[in-house]
Amino acid sequence: MVGLRVPQSFLYYLSMHRMAGERLLSEAGAFQAWEIEAAVLPKQARIKKMVFEVMGEVHRMEAFVRLAPAGSHLLYGFLRPRHRTEEHICDHFARRNEGTAIVLGSGSESWIALFRQGRIYRGRGPGLSETVERLKTAISDLEGGAEADWWPDAEGLWQVYYDSQYCRERKNIQAFKRRMPRRDQESAGLRLVQECRTLDDFIRT
Repeated sequence: MVGLRVPQSFLYYLSMHRMAGERLLSEAGAFQAWEIEAAVLPKQARIKKMVFEVMGEVHRMEAFVRLAPAGSHLLYGFLRPRHRTEEHICDHFARRNEGTAIVLGSGSESWIALFRQGRIYRGRGPGLSETVERLKTAISDLEGGAEADWWPDAEGLWQVYYDSQYCRERKNIQAFKRRMPRRDQESAGLRLVQECRTLDDFIRT
């Protein structure tokens, strides 16, 4: 259908909406994109509105997030979206900066992505500053002054970073509350696992 604004992947965008639960996603799965675009039924109109809210936030964040360097091969910025768009936005910047770790987040939570040899590495962790400092140190030690292909074990580094974030007190932590995005601020962000190996252990191996 010419001029269709609702994408075929509307369910993907709907799933990122902060108010989208399993029931709504299941109901939305019965509709085609053109039906959501026409929005004849109240439920279709609601879904369309939610999809556009997420698409609008993604567009704004991809356009206005400002990344700053933290040493080589690491960019970071401030990000506190209203919806669950963090990983999507992080992936966007990672694909635009292959071989560079992207960290997006706020004072209490962060997300990270690295696009390397056709593969996306993702993670989530504590506050932006802590995540950036940990990665900055690890990257600096791994580099060893080399300017060429410095990632000797990207997957290993990723797993060790996850492991180093483990904290028993955080195991059952509630989801953090999200606020409206700040369009004029920088943006940036990694995930808890159940091991206790540290980045220092990895660097010594």
